[in-house]
Amino acid sequence: MRLDGEAAREVLADTWERWARRCSRLSAEEWATPTRCEDWDVAALLAHVCPDPAMFARLAEAVVDPPAAVTDAAVLLRRFNAPDGVANTNAGSLAEQARSDAAALTPEAAARRFAESARTLRATAVPANTVIAYPYVGSTTLAVITETALMEATVHLLDLAAAVGGVEPSPQALAATRDLLISVPDATAAVEVLAGRAAPERAVPAIR
Repeated sequence: MRLDGEAAREVLADTWERWARRCSRLSAEEWATPTRCEDWDVAALLAHVCPDPAMFARLAEAVVDPPAAVTDAAVLLRRFNAPDGVANTNAGSLAEQARSDAAALTPEAAARRFAESARTLRATAVPANTVIAYPYVGSTTLAVITETALMEATVHLLDLAAAVGGVEPSPQALAATRDLLISVPDATAAVEVLAGRAAPERAVPAIR
């Protein structure tokens, strides 16, 4: 079942704390280990997924009047991952940005950013239905942003685990990520693929 805003916030905070604990133990060799994300080592993966605690201070400036243009995380991901969506059109620049940002990041700094972001997320009392301006779609809710962030943090935590081990997502994070991702493809295509009636290419991958 998809998590609501408050539940997703708690599971996301826990996931960021798992990142923080594993980052604090990364060796220099692990930091440079290749991941299954093409052209990214662990350092670049961290540079891509590591949250910036300063984003919470900017939250008030992003609030806009309702209604939100997008109110479902699956719809947001569907738009981003369309052939002409930002996940495809900007893939090269995002990958290069992560590799560039990795040069200024350390395991200790990444651990601090994850831990501080988790603490701030738990302490932030902004309602999940708050509408904020958001690139490419105009506006969305904090609930959508939180659910999407949880998915990304969970998928990439599995990437980290596959590269260096020593960490795993919570059952709640895995279930929430599964349920969001299965909501992204066309429903008929997803059912037929899962039932073995159609080739996986009809519905997967759901995201880039």
